[in-house]
Amino acid sequence: MENSTQTGTQPSPFDFQSAIEFGKKQVIQTAVNDVPAFIIPADMKVVDLNNLVEQQLPNPRHLIERVELLTEESFIEYYNRYATENSTIFVNDKDSTLTAVFDYHESSGQAKWKRHAAHYKCPKTKEWSAWMEFNNKKLEQEAFALFIEENIKEIIEPDGATMLQIASTLKASSSTDFRSAIRLDNGEVQFNYTEKIEGQAGVTAQLQIPEKIKLIVAPFMKGNAYEMEARFRYRIASGGLTMWYTLIRPHVFVDDAFNDVVSKIIGAKKTGHLVHAIPPL
Repeated sequence: MENSTQTGTQPSPFDFQSAIEFGKKQVIQTAVNDVPAFIIPADMKVVDLNNLVEQQLPNPRHLIERVELLTEESFIEYYNRYATENSTIFVNDKDSTLTAVFDYHESSGQAKWKRHAAHYKCPKTKEWSAWMEFNNKKLEQEAFALFIEENIKEIIEPDGATMLQIASTLKASSSTDFRSAIRLDNGEVQFNYTEKIEGQAGVTAQLQIPEKIKLIVAPFMKGNAYEMEARFRYRIASGGLTMWYTLIRPHVFVDDAFNDVVSKIIGAKKTGHLVHAIPPL
């Protein structure tokens, strides 16, 4: 008896290749959690129809939203609208931001997707930003005088008239020759300078400025204003005067302002939790 394997027609390599090519074109239909899915053998890519199926539903299966709120009031209103007992507000003290995660975990054994969140970054005021921008920045006397004039409303001590006179004197004496500075008993610094008058002997004059000034500035928009101090600094070199100021512990006032915001939100929120941490998003 002949062996059947010897009598049959042997498939050619071309037949094998044709079968492989045919198989690559076959699409396998399946389902994952009742959602139709297809497997394409060519690259074993899985294509699900979840989005297509969800679009046919009257409502989405999950709320996916990332909202940027622009005011503290809007953040509170939005939070109270969507918060549940497991919703959590994450307070990031490092950069003065608040992030509410509405679909947060109930427990370690009941994880949630964390797909619905609201974010609020406390916006700085223009006044605070201006004083921070020029903090410890050395300026020529005329540029320093212009800065004082433009931001004089935030200076409460000395009074505005005194500061305006100092700024005017600094601008007027921009071509003078500064020689020395003396710290007076009243806490002010007295500058001695000589005005350069063409064709005549120089005229000696004096300028007195306070060692410190007191400001009142609100770090955040629509937030509380705080009193803080700044020290005047100066340097005399080659007859020229360079001036700047150093704010005293400005970070303390930012912390206080942010704590005020957090306190308001704690008092206004109706449910959920609040933790001081970087949000896990």
